[in-house]
Amino acid sequence: MLQIQAYLLPGFAASILFLIVSEIGYRIRRERITWFHRLLVLSTGLYITAVFAVTLSPGSAISFPPSFRNFNLTPFQALHTASSNPLNFWGNIALFIPLGIFLVLLFNHCQKFLFTLLTGAGISLLIELLQLFGIRAADIDDILLNTAGTILGYLSGKILVSFVPFCRRNSGVFKHKDTKIVRKRQDAGSFFVLVVFILVTVFLTGYVRTDGTFNPPFNPEKAVQYLNPEPKIQETRKISVSIDAKNAYLWDTTTNTVLYDKESSKPIAPASTTKMLTALTVLDYCDENDTVLIGKEVGLIAADASRAWLYPGDKLTIRQLFDALLLPSGNDAAYALAVFAGKKICRDDTVSIDKALRVFLKAMNEKAAMVGATHSHFINPDGYDADGQYTTAKDLALIAREFLESETLRGIAGNPQITDTWLSGQEVTYSNTNELINPESPYYYEFAAGLKTGSSENAGCCLVSCAYIEKGSYICVVMGSTKEGRWQDSIKLYNSIQQ
Repeated sequence: MLQIQAYLLPGFAASILFLIVSEIGYRIRRERITWFHRLLVLSTGLYITAVFAVTLSPGSAISFPPSFRNFNLTPFQALHTASSNPLNFWGNIALFIPLGIFLVLLFNHCQKFLFTLLTGAGISLLIELLQLFGIRAADIDDILLNTAGTILGYLSGKILVSFVPFCRRNSGVFKHKDTKIVRKRQDAGSFFVLVVFILVTVFLTGYVRTDGTFNPPFNPEKAVQYLNPEPKIQETRKISVSIDAKNAYLWDTTTNTVLYDKESSKPIAPASTTKMLTALTVLDYCDENDTVLIGKEVGLIAADASRAWLYPGDKLTIRQLFDALLLPSGNDAAYALAVFAGKKICRDDTVSIDKALRVFLKAMNEKAAMVGATHSHFINPDGYDADGQYTTAKDLALIAREFLESETLRGIAGNPQITDTWLSGQEVTYSNTNELINPESPYYYEFAAGLKTGSSENAGCCLVSCAYIEKGSYICVVMGSTKEGRWQDSIKLYNSIQQ
């Protein structure tokens, strides 16, 4: 789901190289192909390049080992969202229709239905497995839909071969047998070599900068040299309270005193508390009144992700995207903001989605380091669980302090409900997921003023909040709690201040 222009030229070059190598092999084996076949190979190479560029987001936040939590193994879930998200459903089918057509036109062996079916399913499975190493979720439904597209393509290709004699005469590889020239039956092996050529080329292109230098993953330690020194926090007063959260940190920012510390330096998953840093990074490069046209990047979110229901073609401001990011915790808003800001950083609106994300994530990690959160590393803008992504409760408190410096972000995060009318005309109302600031909630806390919730399998239920109590300003981080416990734990900590 990206702009693929940057990959087409390298993909074309790889296809030419494949043709040259193939020609040498054909001559050695005394085989031949037609010019029509050669043109089909080049077209297939460009098509496969586009498929890999669209589906793999090469070069973006590759992590090892793979994240099997991001693999949906429950089939037919896409049927439930086909009407609300037709682009994903029909797009996955349409994406593989050309594959079935090309296979039938190129190879005699692909006249067999089962072989073409397994080839399409195999290519789709390869893509989904590779997505386990990236920022996108892998989904068994994508394999099923891609395979359905391959079947439709196979049927279309068979119709062409049956009713267009030119296609029938020029498909396949020909060889000499006795005194005759006949079609080679087992002729599809070269297709898999072409796939390897293209796959390597696309990933190399994704990792190489436009100036030709290698672009390695971000190294958080390298950014330390640009940091402001971490503030020296006084620890002269402690409170005693029992909470369920695995990690917690209560900080009196007025006196710069730590009041409560429970495993605050232990690496943990950040979940959607990440979005505080996403918003802060966006503000470094964008004006809150900038206009954003939502694109295909919103399709990168996981199937079970929280969302603000943004779709390609929606138009809204950065400020309105912040509302969508911080109140309903929209992962789609996180990707829309990240891609828009990434293009701003590149000063190029035409860069691909994967490059914009990669550039933004680098800026995001640098921002974390600059505010003192040097024990964190973020590899996606929404905080969805991923191997190699971590933070600490103390780092989140430092990010929260910087977040509170922004009047815009502070105002949004402290609002229980916001109604917006987008530039595209749609009116939306978002309710804040933070129960502490909802007057109708049993967990309403009158002194609370924000900030951000989070919830994931790795992180548990989380809350980064702030409160103004007796002329003091406090930041409270509660991580690894339960759905109800995060509110109860936070209130216990705040109440202990007044005791």
